[in-house]
Amino acid sequence: MSITEALKNAGYVAEKSTAGGKRILNGIYKCAFVSFKPQEDKGYGESIRADFKIEEKLSGDEPYSQFPEFVGFFNTHPDKIASKRNGLAKLLDGLFSVGVDVDKSSDEKLSESLNNTINVSVYISAYVQKAQKKDGDKWVENPDADPKQGFTFMTQKNAEKEAKKKEVAPF
Repeated sequence: MSITEALKNAGYVAEKSTAGGKRILNGIYKCAFVSFKPQEDKGYGESIRADFKIEEKLSGDEPYSQFPEFVGFFNTHPDKIASKRNGLAKLLDGLFSVGVDVDKSSDEKLSESLNNTINVSVYISAYVQKAQKKDGDKWVENPDADPKQGFTFMTQKNAEKEAKKKEVAPF
């Protein structure tokens, strides 16, 4: 009997795996800014996607992937671009926190300047970001949705200081 016949006879039906989802990292990491590209509006507004690959773990979970562990979508819509939470300002501030001042004089200069920052090291504090949903005018926790990888940028000095605190903290 062939393998495909055996599968049919056994009543095999393909199912999506629910195990082995992407692990969410908790810790402080030195990361390389490895790529960025504009994203089309897919219901959340136009944005820039930026990818960061861990170079060194300062504290927290051990990295496990050969791919960028942190991916940020930074909104470029005029009403949201200056948001320190999810606007392009968050990425620019993150780069500025490690001494990189991106040229914002024109779109072309901004893109060129971001290209020139590829492989620059930034410091990231990673955490579990609980999923949220809108309830009227307020955002509330959504227990039905999976949490996501959240992260903030840090200065090198603060990253090293916080990492030392976490090394001696009893868990």
